[in-house]
Amino acid sequence: MSKANHHKLDLGNLDLKRTYTFEEFKLANEQLKTRTLEIDGNPVDLFEFNKGKLLPMPQSPISMEAVVHEISRQLGNWNVYNHQNGIVTTSQGGFNFCISGQRTIRAPDISFISKNIYRSLDCQQQWTFKGQPFTPIFVVEVAIVREGCQEFNDLDQKFREIYFATSSSVDLGWLVDPMNKQIYIYRRRVSEVVYRTSHGWNNVNGGSILPEFTLEVQQIDDTISQESSESSSENGQIIDCPKCDETFSNDYKYMKHYENSHARRWRK
Repeated sequence: MSKANHHKLDLGNLDLKRTYTFEEFKLANEQLKTRTLEIDGNPVDLFEFNKGKLLPMPQSPISMEAVVHEISRQLGNWNVYNHQNGIVTTSQGGFNFCISGQRTIRAPDISFISKNIYRSLDCQQQWTFKGQPFTPIFVVEVAIVREGCQEFNDLDQKFREIYFATSSSVDLGWLVDPMNKQIYIYRRRVSEVVYRTSHGWNNVNGGSILPEFTLEVQQIDDTISQESSESSSENGQIIDCPKCDETFSNDYKYMKHYENSHARRWRK
């Protein structure tokens, strides 16, 4: 984009009702990396893109972001230790869902791309939003919602019409509400109809889409709890690795060893 066009896009005077070009969308997000923007009193650090419209994504308060990190941590551990070798992304990871042939850049709070999809990407797809569109197979949104409220309806529509669009690879989606203790599960039927079920605040497994993955909700609760927890002293306990002759003085050193020397060596 030319220097002249760079100065035409003034983030302080955006008109979110007008249509922007894809280049302007990219420029807006580039500028947000080095400056602060508030819309309706909410700080924004990312735009999504839908049919030429800029969709502001407000920054997350600490507890919401902690939940996102905990879910992505559990998913990331499963990805490594279960030898899935896919890619886990968080809310900066945008995808072109390409609805009705139009660019639709959306950034789920958490997503998972299978190794088959990722390894089929060319350099242009890996490092830009150009090339053939591709999407994850699993998405998560974390929000404080109640059924019937506007935010719930907006997110429900986002799952049904964007994430589970006919051209999308998404086959499983979770809407996680850590404050009201509710998880909504979205799946795609063979007939392409998307259906939603309420799961309550219980451990939820990934079924055939994420084989052997289970989200442990107690670990989410522990992460955002403000109550102190008892920390046990290791008292010089030595940890023996069951895969080799190495020994370790604490859990962290052992886990790093196991991941680097054993779990990742299975990567294929």
